[in-house]
Amino acid sequence: MGFYRQGKRRLFYTEQGSGPPVILIHGLSGSRLWWRRNVPVLAREFRVYTVDLVGFGRSWRQSILPFAESAALLASWMQELELKEPRLVGHSMGAHTALYVAAVLKEQIGALVLVAASTLVHGEWWRMATRLPLAGVNGALDFLPTLVFDALRAGPLNLYRATQAILHDDPTQLLAEVTAPTLLVWGERDVLVPGTLGEQMRAGIIGSRLEVIGGAGHNVMYDRAAEFNRLVLPFLRDPKGTESRGHRAES
Repeated sequence: MGFYRQGKRRLFYTEQGSGPPVILIHGLSGSRLWWRRNVPVLAREFRVYTVDLVGFGRSWRQSILPFAESAALLASWMQELELKEPRLVGHSMGAHTALYVAAVLKEQIGALVLVAASTLVHGEWWRMATRLPLAGVNGALDFLPTLVFDALRAGPLNLYRATQAILHDDPTQLLAEVTAPTLLVWGERDVLVPGTLGEQMRAGIIGSRLEVIGGAGHNVMYDRAAEFNRLVLPFLRDPKGTESRGHRAES
C-alpha cells in the first residue's frame, strides 16, 4: 500500500495488475475492502487503484474533506502518477466524489462508472439512518463484518459529517458538464439510493447508460460481484464503443 501526501493530508491507495488505469472509489463508511470481489477480475486487464478517501479506511485519522476538496486531492494524486485517461469507478459517496473529479479533469477522464451514486440524495440525516438496518438485510450478510469494521475506523463524527455533506450537496449542474462516457449501475433492492435517482441521473448525463442488477442491494458490486464484473468490464475496455441504451441486468 502506498500513500500520497499533500500538506497534512494523506491518501492511502493500493495498485494491482497492468494496463489502462482504473480507480475504484468507495462509498460512505467504506474502504478499499469493499472492492475485494472486483479487483482480482479487473486487474487481469487493467492497472487497478483502490483509494481510501481521507477520513476512511487506512486514511482514517483525519477529518473528511468537502466534495470539491476531496476531488481536488484525487486529481492531484492522479496527475502525480501521470495516469492517462483513467477510468473512475465510484460507489455511492465515491460516485458523488468521482463526479466532482470529472468536473476538475474534464476531458482527461477516460470513463465514469457511477454505482448507486448518492449525488441526488437529499433529506434529513436521521431518515437515512432508519434505512440502514433494511439496507443490511437486503445485501450480502457476509459483508456486515467489513461494514462494521470500516464504520468503527471512520468513527461517528466522520460518518455524521459525511452524511451531512451528501444530504446538503447539490451537484445537479455538474451532470450536464460530464463529457466522459458514463455507465450508471444500480441494485434493484437499493433502499438507501433508490433506482428512481438513477433514472434522473441518466436523464441528466448526456449519452449515459443505466443498468439495474436484479436482487442486489446498495453494495451492488459486492452483492452481485459476478454480474457486476461482467457488466463493467466491456464498458471499461471500450467506453466509447459500448451501446448507450440501458436495460435490466438480471442475476
